[in-house]
Amino acid sequence: MRSEVHYLQLAEIVHPRGASASPLLRLQVGSHYATNGSQGHAAIILVYRASKHRFERIFQEIFGGNMNQEARYIASGPLKGAMITVHPTDYAPYGYWVAVHRLTPDYTYKQVLRYRSATIYGDGNPLAVIDSEMPNIQRRLSLWTTGQPLPLPAGRCPRPRLIKQALWCS
Repeated sequence: MRSEVHYLQLAEIVHPRGASASPLLRLQVGSHYATNGSQGHAAIILVYRASKHRFERIFQEIFGGNMNQEARYIASGPLKGAMITVHPTDYAPYGYWVAVHRLTPDYTYKQVLRYRSATIYGDGNPLAVIDSEMPNIQRRLSLWTTGQPLPLPAGRCPRPRLIKQALWCS
């Protein structure tokens, strides 16, 4: 991270290829809050390389916390094992850079998609950017097409619909 790590926010073992395959150690760490109210975060994934008798970092993403930035591990569904990241753009209309990183057969992560979001900052959509962009993500990766049921976020989504290509649930 750009600043010191102060908090271990999450530590979990994940099994992106099932219980019989090698597990990964997923960590999220954070820094103290900065004067502007933002907190630095980092998402890190490690794999144990038995041949080398050590853990190896195979994914790391650094992001802030006050502009809807996120790095999310996908635990189930057609993107199981992927890491999806969103970072704000630097110019109007303020949207997000969405990137999908897939786990390779040799247990490294490779970016397979990057695009500018349909979701824009301050649009009033209460969904997280990754959730509102999931139809776009899956469509761009040929995992979803118009006419199929919308890929919905976990939890309640009373009236799912696309507005300007972004998922809304209200």
